[in-house]
Amino acid sequence: MDFKYLPEAVSLKTVNDFSEEEVKVAVWLCEGSKSPGPDGFNFNFIKSNWETLKEEIMEAVYAFEESGSFPKGCNALFIALIPKVKDPVMIDHFRPISLVGALYKIISKVLSCRMKVVMHLVIDDVQSAFMEDRGLLDSVFFLGLKLCLFI
Repeated sequence: MDFKYLPEAVSLKTVNDFSEEEVKVAVWLCEGSKSPGPDGFNFNFIKSNWETLKEEIMEAVYAFEESGSFPKGCNALFIALIPKVKDPVMIDHFRPISLVGALYKIISKVLSCRMKVVMHLVIDDVQSAFMEDRGLLDSVFFLGLKLCLFI
C-alpha cells in the first residue's frame, strides 16, 4: 500500500514564517463574543483594537515561532461551570467551559488553517475523520465499494 505524503514544496509552505495577514485572518475567524480568556479579553476587543494590539500580538507569535513553545502561563486555562438550569444542585446541571488565553487560540487557529489546506493530500479517500464534507460512515461505504470491485 502506498501512503500519501506532502510534496516538498507544499511541506515547506506549512513551516513558513507566520505572516501578519495570516494571523489577522485567524483572529477574524475566532468567535468574538464568546467568554473571555484568563486575560479578560474576548476577540471582539482584539478585533476592534487590532491596529493598536497587532504589534504585540505579532511579537508574541514570532516568539512562539522562534522557540516552539509558549511563555509560561500563555497556555494556562481556567474551567468555569455555567448553570444549564435555574437553581442547579447537581454537577450535571452545569456546563463546563474552558477559558483559554487569546494568544493560544490565535496560534492554534493559524496552525489549523495551515493543516486544513494540506489534509486532503495526506488523508486517504477511505478515511472519513478530519475531512470536511465526509460523514463518519462514509469510510464504511468506500471500503464496501472497494471490496465489491475486487470480488
